[in-house]
Amino acid sequence: MTDRDKVFHLITELDAGGAQSVLLSLLQHGSSRFTHRVACLYNGDKLMAQRIRALGVPVTDVRLTALWRADAFFRLALLLRRERPFILHGWMFHGNLLARLAGWAAGVPHVITHRHNTEIGGMRRERLKRLTRRLDERVIAICELARQNEIERTAVSPDKVMTIYNGIDLAPFQQAADTAVRREFGIPDDAPLLGVVGRLHPQKGHTHLLAAFPAIRQAHPAARLLVVGDGALLMPFMALVEAMGMADSVILTGTRADVPEILAALDLFVLPSLWEGLPIVLLEAMAAGLPVAATAVGGTPELVVDGETGLLVPPADPGALATAVNRLLDDPAAARRMGQAGQERVSRHFTVRRMADQIESLYLSLL
Repeated sequence: MTDRDKVFHLITELDAGGAQSVLLSLLQHGSSRFTHRVACLYNGDKLMAQRIRALGVPVTDVRLTALWRADAFFRLALLLRRERPFILHGWMFHGNLLARLAGWAAGVPHVITHRHNTEIGGMRRERLKRLTRRLDERVIAICELARQNEIERTAVSPDKVMTIYNGIDLAPFQQAADTAVRREFGIPDDAPLLGVVGRLHPQKGHTHLLAAFPAIRQAHPAARLLVVGDGALLMPFMALVEAMGMADSVILTGTRADVPEILAALDLFVLPSLWEGLPIVLLEAMAAGLPVAATAVGGTPELVVDGETGLLVPPADPGALATAVNRLLDDPAAARRMGQAGQERVSRHFTVRRMADQIESLYLSLL
């Protein structure tokens, strides 16, 4: 027997990240119709795990510290047999793969997986998804491009894949005020302030933004760049800032818990990613009413309407990125209009309530 109201979520890991934020939002804003439990393959003591536990949702770390840890797979299968969920919802690549395999081994009635990016790490991973495609019932894609890639690369039936856009809680970003951020970093009130928020990883394209910044400073000498986040490239990025002589204008803050206040302090948000799914941080920036300059990768063009809510440029093109930023800084009135239009677009189409309702409608259809 299974508990028809129980949803079991399996995610790769629970450090800060986009998929983790979406899962947390679903747990925070979903209805009381379902009870939830979460398991991760590793990082069960990180930030998102703590936030999920604070909601009263149990979190189990199965400690899959290496692919050869078969004992972790058996622990997961036994946990599923003991919990008897009606629905197993996989998140991130390894969480999706193990949800398919462990869900089948444990006899879970319904398995759903979630494609959080247009690119999932190469064709080897796509082939593994193709080999296991019959072991889940539905696939959620976070944008239309992700849906198309899932269908084309894994040979899954189009009827099995549905698009549910990421959504966010608008209130923290619409209500936040810049109370102390500029003062904390010694940034004058009249200095144009650009910002990027995200882990320092090759995917996020920080070095291309840094390469664009001298041209931005040439047109706007008082401009500052706030880089918020941590990651494997933090130290090399800091060294590059020093080598380029920009330590006085490029500020690295590390990880911050006050992202709404950070965004409230900015004049412009920049996202120079080389590939993306549907970036949560871009939704947050638009919810804060910021004009955005972003690369036209992944699901970003489905979110940002070029010329209306921001400007889109090709990836890995510092010249085009600098031109877009300078265009927005040169015309503050147009930039404000784009920021307002972006805020309205997020409010209509990308709210956490809309996302949670669509996911729960999928759950209910399985019941």
